[in-house]
Amino acid sequence: MQIITVINAKGGCGKSTIAMSLACGLAARGHRTLLIDMDPQAQVTQWVGLGDGLSSEGTLVAAMEGRASLESIVQPTRFGNLSFVASSQGLEDVGRQITDREDYATLFTGLLASLTNPPDVVVVDSPNQISPVMENAIFPSDAFIVPFESTKAVRSYANFYQLLMRLRPGEEHRVLHVLSNLSRQPGLRRRVIAAIEANGISVARTEVRNCGWLAQVDENGGNIFDYRPRSKGATDMALLTDEVL
Repeated sequence: MQIITVINAKGGCGKSTIAMSLACGLAARGHRTLLIDMDPQAQVTQWVGLGDGLSSEGTLVAAMEGRASLESIVQPTRFGNLSFVASSQGLEDVGRQITDREDYATLFTGLLASLTNPPDVVVVDSPNQISPVMENAIFPSDAFIVPFESTKAVRSYANFYQLLMRLRPGEEHRVLHVLSNLSRQPGLRRRVIAAIEANGISVARTEVRNCGWLAQVDENGGNIFDYRPRSKGATDMALLTDEVL
């Protein structure tokens, strides 16, 4: 079981769209994939229509609180090879409550380890702020995808990276830094690349370009490969899936 987490300590960078599209891309290539919405905003949960983002029953909240096993809240989706764990707003409260435990940062790791029939790949859509929930997302991950759509996202990356170094020091971390939604803003794109290079950050080969269809995919089931298979968004997400593999 490989665990890939899409993460940055800033909202609006395309994190949830990339997580959903990557999971669908991996599943389409025959990998049994589990997509876990670990963001209290529960955007992906609502995109796939498997929760309202408000009720905590049958979501990751119930598992993190010990009221349900992770296995019991895994839901099938209409996409082949792809299953799903929903989130809800209550996950933010859980993050505040679990810090009383000495091992709180490994709670999610324990839930993943409890799966009796683990998938080939887990894709996690992490929260977009430094928090105990983000710590739980970081701890078990084998690789990270970090989208950058602004210079602010590059600055926010330092907060995530410091947290990663604190939780898992002395490791060689696999991180893909992905330019996202910058293709129509050449001036901003140049500034983002300059900021990335100034901080010694390598850039992924794949760039997720601006794509109107990709921007609308949340209203149409979340799978760009089914929704608009010939779009730039589908092309870029297929290339990113290949790069991840």
